[in-house]
Amino acid sequence: MNVDEVMSQILTSEPATSLVPVKPEWLTLADEEYPGMPEQLRRLYSQFGYGTIGESRYMIHCLLDPSEIYDSATAETLSGVVIVGDDFAGNCEAYDAANSWRFGSIGESGEFKPYDQLYSSFIDFLERWFINDDT
Repeated sequence: MNVDEVMSQILTSEPATSLVPVKPEWLTLADEEYPGMPEQLRRLYSQFGYGTIGESRYMIHCLLDPSEIYDSATAETLSGVVIVGDDFAGNCEAYDAANSWRFGSIGESGEFKPYDQLYSSFIDFLERWFINDDT
């Protein structure tokens, strides 16, 4: 499924979803700071934005730097990683923008672990978690 189909189904099945559109200026700055952002992720932000899915089931972030969540020592080990979502339970989905935008997660250990064979992208993750119910 593409971004529009995934988000349309999420918005229908999770009516309490509250997303805030991002400004075009933010996308321009993000493109400059993080070249090579996956097109699906860029479209998610430009067409739908960021915010909560459902009644605080999940949070979509706008390329959040790990230093905004983790202590400085942990954030330092996550250099080049940007957080795109979290489950409000200690797990964050993220991209390693410094390594070809590899998609993965940051668990309670504070380590980035690539999803590789599990999810191909953030949109794939959202589709499988909220539409195909891979929870």
